[in-house]
Amino acid sequence: MSQIRFSVIGAGAGGTLMAVILKSKGYYVSISDKDTGKIAAIKAAGILRATGKTEAEARPDLITADNAECIKDTDVIMVCTTTDAHADVAAAIADTVKDEQIVILNPGHVGGVLNFKTALKNAGCKADPAVCEASDMMFACRTVEPGHTFHSGVKARIKLASVPSDKAYKAAELLKDIFPCYVPVESVLMTGFGGGGGMLHSIPCTLNINKIEMKQQFEYYIEGLTPAVCRVIEKADAERVAVCRALGIDAEPLLQHLKNVYGLKPDDLYEAIQSCEPYRGIKSPMDTNHRFMQEDTLSDLVPTASFGHMLGVPVPTIDMIIELESIMLGKDFKAEGRTVEKLGLEGRTPEEIRELVK
Repeated sequence: MSQIRFSVIGAGAGGTLMAVILKSKGYYVSISDKDTGKIAAIKAAGILRATGKTEAEARPDLITADNAECIKDTDVIMVCTTTDAHADVAAAIADTVKDEQIVILNPGHVGGVLNFKTALKNAGCKADPAVCEASDMMFACRTVEPGHTFHSGVKARIKLASVPSDKAYKAAELLKDIFPCYVPVESVLMTGFGGGGGMLHSIPCTLNINKIEMKQQFEYYIEGLTPAVCRVIEKADAERVAVCRALGIDAEPLLQHLKNVYGLKPDDLYEAIQSCEPYRGIKSPMDTNHRFMQEDTLSDLVPTASFGHMLGVPVPTIDMIIELESIMLGKDFKAEGRTVEKLGLEGRTPEEIRELVK
């Protein structure tokens, strides 16, 4: 590809920032979002804007509410929606996507590639594009208003994987000069279980529910992740790591993951978070219908617990958070979230699972 053409699906914080950066580098960029009001606001402004670590404005080549239109004649499809919307995105592009296109889920969360490929198949897709998943969104960022993202930090190392595994290595090689943070790994089990969304989002939000419901906004990481909250996170993270070990994955504990991504020095989770400059200035959700309380539970905590139950690994802290959140929000997260059954992995041994996702 002499000049890579990009489409970005999802015009939230991550998608907007990605589009601005790509367009600023001179690439063709189309962007879409199912929220017609958001698209109308962006069209009215005519530009996308980033402030903070990135100070730039850009005019996308196409702004649309039609995902299928967005991906036409592009080479790389950057999916930047919440992970619980991936099946809808797959269905929307199933008749348009081509074999030679690369889809990257930013991020995929647990089972992302499997979920997306299954959704493509269920929608009657005849093509076989390369579908990759990142372990996390590469930016620390937040929406200021539609089309305007505040960029607070850059993550130095983001794992990238695919099924089959060679697709991620090819994608990382293709994009190495644009996104050097992508580091290909051999299994989607390493990316799916490699992020900290459920730990850093679902747990603190559940334990700060009173402030969120009362719309008492606070510094999310700096004020919301107190020493006591961090102790709960550490318990849950130890359970996540135990599930990974049962699957045969050498998973990093959350603290080490944060140190690697942000270059942090402290050996204590609370102190490390307090020292993380990209976390400063990030405000808490203003209501419970936020991806921190929805996406990260449905696509991270629920599947982690589901694997734990199947493999006989106790996950009492993770189960507790899922149950508390379900009661608080009046929603059955276990029933709606990703499970081993929905991912087609029910009853399989760790060896069978590792072989299946090669």
